[in-house]
Amino acid sequence: MAENEEDYLRQCLERNICPVCQQSITKKFGSGQFKDGVFCSLNCYTEWNKALLIRQHQDKMQKSKSDE
Repeated sequence: MAENEEDYLRQCLERNICPVCQQSITKKFGSGQFKDGVFCSLNCYTEWNKALLIRQHQDKMQKSKSDE
């Protein structure tokens, strides 16, 4: 078992499996940085990063409102 998230993502990459659904990765999705993980689909990438993506969206919306 991995000690932390980065180790888990690295182990999945080494085994060529998606860290979300455990399926083989045939086409790679992700941020482009291996430390952030490699996923089998955009859906799995989104599921893994859901909280981060929501927070980024909220920050952009708040900035947009303050620019008005």
